[in-house]
Amino acid sequence: MGEAKRRLQALRLATCICGSGKPAGECCLKGDHWFKAPACLDLSSTRESKSVEKCYMKNLGACGGGLSGEHLISEAVIRLLAGNGEFRISGTPWLAEGEWKAIGPKSLTANCLCERHNGNLHPLDDAALFFFRSLKAAFEEEVKSAVYLVSGHDIERWLLKTLKALAASGNLAAGRQRLAGEFATDIRLLDMLGEVRAWPRGAGLYCVMRAGDTTYNHNHFQIAPLTNLRGEINGLWTNIVGLSFVLLLEPALLPHIPELAQAVFRPGKLLIRHPSSVNEVILSWDDGERHRDEMSLSFVRRVQT
Repeated sequence: MGEAKRRLQALRLATCICGSGKPAGECCLKGDHWFKAPACLDLSSTRESKSVEKCYMKNLGACGGGLSGEHLISEAVIRLLAGNGEFRISGTPWLAEGEWKAIGPKSLTANCLCERHNGNLHPLDDAALFFFRSLKAAFEEEVKSAVYLVSGHDIERWLLKTLKALAASGNLAAGRQRLAGEFATDIRLLDMLGEVRAWPRGAGLYCVMRAGDTTYNHNHFQIAPLTNLRGEINGLWTNIVGLSFVLLLEPALLPHIPELAQAVFRPGKLLIRHPSSVNEVILSWDDGERHRDEMSLSFVRRVQT
């Protein structure tokens, strides 16, 4: 017991695995377990009521400043994925089928958020950057084992934020047809961005990869909207550096999406096994449920490119 206490004390004094730079005992180490609280976002309270016409949060009546030129995909994520190369996009309504276009990190923007709401959503951008960076490090680092921690709710809300921005700016298409950008429950969606308790039971992130699947680690971020028969958006499919997920916004659709029958809802851990190390990316959840399910991936081989 004495040795166990010493190890726990050393862990409490070490830098927290969430990337905050704080000692773990003053941050996310709660007793003998890890918990990363979701970001607290103030999207609706303001001293004066104001709506900026093109801000997709104007119905909250809490806008501030002018339009901000929102990045449709976080600029820091674009820079991370581009590395020393270029960032290319495909599949938008304004590109021909199969066409790829190289863009700069500051190019993919649209006037769909006011300055206040853009700034207040920034913690989600920080969480997404840490998540992408952690996955890349976990996949590529084979020498030493490392553990990373992120709030799963912040990743869900960042994906929703990205989907909403792409929809509001007219950059989503289905079958080469531009989508109107309407969501099945648009007002509740704004609540879901601001408060994790607003997510209905069964809505959230599903890992759709199955045992035995082979995937390739790559610097890609892919996204595709899920729509109902009226063309309204009710979720998305995404691939993040080789891992496939579905973000479901309408729990009633669960029985109608076969891929979700065996999917893991809100996985608690991503375990990446290399021949000489094991890296972990822990996703923290605050929904009153137990999330012990983990995705375990084993390194197979390097692919020469």
